Amino acid sequence: MRLNNEEYKKAVGCLKRYNYNCLKIHNIQADIMSIGSPSLDGMPKAPYRVSDSVLNSVIKLQEDKELQRAIREYNIVLRALALTDKITNEIFEEQYQKGEENKWDIIDKLNISEDVYKRRRRKLIYLVHNELLKTSLQP
Repeated sequence: MRLNNEEYKKAVGCLKRYNYNCLKIHNIQADIMSIGSPSLDGMPKAPYRVSDSVLNSVIKLQEDKELQRAIREYNIVLRALALTDKITNEIFEEQYQKGEENKWDIIDKLNISEDVYKRRRRKLIYLVHNELLKTSLQP
């Protein structure tokens, strides 16, 4: 199976944005966890009361399209990695997480042949593409 240029770029872009999506999700989570319900009037409050600032942040989380896209892409990559073997996971880690640009450095570091590198990387891109198709069909 051969992907057309647009599908290939979408799958590779999803892999390249993995670190960015992780950071974005983590930062939003940290922002939400840091929001408290300050007692402005000095009166005691119920211990499990939801404050307006927390409710507003939850609503913002659900309506933020960029965050939803980041979470979707993050989950797609995780599902694709779950279907791969150890060498493919190591290639993903070296190339997309650590940002190693030179394929020869990756081949040398993992002690594999160029053909194995090409096959495993292609397999990863196909898996990400298939996961993108699956999630685009779901409502």
